[in-house]
Amino acid sequence: MNLKGRNHPKGIGIAQRTRKNLEYIKSQVDSGNEDVHVVTQLVNSLLGLIVVPQERELAGCTQKLKLQELKEKGWPEWVITKGKAKTQTLGGLIYHIRNATAHGRFIFSGQPDSPNLSEVTLTVKDGPPPKEGKPWKATWRASIGGEALYGFCMLFSAHIEETVE
Repeated sequence: MNLKGRNHPKGIGIAQRTRKNLEYIKSQVDSGNEDVHVVTQLVNSLLGLIVVPQERELAGCTQKLKLQELKEKGWPEWVITKGKAKTQTLGGLIYHIRNATAHGRFIFSGQPDSPNLSEVTLTVKDGPPPKEGKPWKATWRASIGGEALYGFCMLFSAHIEETVE
């Protein structure tokens, strides 16, 4: 991996370093280190892998990739339980994940405090800002298991690295 600078205009340097940090934390957990928490690192990694690159206009390299095609290529699948009809591309999925992550609209289930990826599921929610005096309401929701999220992050970051100069 030829690391780009942190100030790369498209945020690729942050994404690359985030991926390396995530891989390191996972290797530490896999070797029995209980002082680090890979599930926490995975969610923190969404900032560097998805939010920063999305904000820096990387959507162009994801818009045309169909989720069904990625699934056929072995990408882990997000289970979209609300708003699925509007989410057919990787770009659409990343848009919603970005919003959910940036606004803290995620919840852990299964064994939510477990450091073991296989025991945790992450659900993210997105929707428009609430109208004045009204509660916020999700119009989009998706879930993914911890191990699948780790795999998704690795594949997504590799895709970004391959696509962006």
